[in-house]
Amino acid sequence: MIRGQRSTEKRIVESFTVPTLNAAGAFSFHKDAYINWHCTNEHFNVDEFIIANCEYPGDWDGVVERIERMNDLTITVTSVYPEDRSTFFHVTSFIKTANNKIISMDEYRADDGDAPQWRKDKHIGLSLIHISEPTRPRLIS
Repeated sequence: MIRGQRSTEKRIVESFTVPTLNAAGAFSFHKDAYINWHCTNEHFNVDEFIIANCEYPGDWDGVVERIERMNDLTITVTSVYPEDRSTFFHVTSFIKTANNKIISMDEYRADDGDAPQWRKDKHIGLSLIHISEPTRPRLIS
């Protein structure tokens, strides 16, 4: 791969990640940043993370559903799916920043799907799509 292409790929990954961090003031990865994908037991440096995302099979898209910020930590929840929307995943990212740079990111991925049959058989819980936001119970007042 040519050097300019890697630079372009890095900008693509950062353009997807960094807009979620505007509230945290992060604009790029620190040169020594690392990324952990806990669900697959993988640890990446920035270049490896770019390869893992840019060369991931298929065409993918996503929507950031939630952003929470606490000091130097930004937490995002993103719905990720292939272009054909044949399956959906949620990614929760814990992103640490310093001096406007991402210094670490811990990500957890889960595939979206139905509740297991044993819980359906107990007739407990409701489908989230049947509960509107205002009617969800508040745990903290």
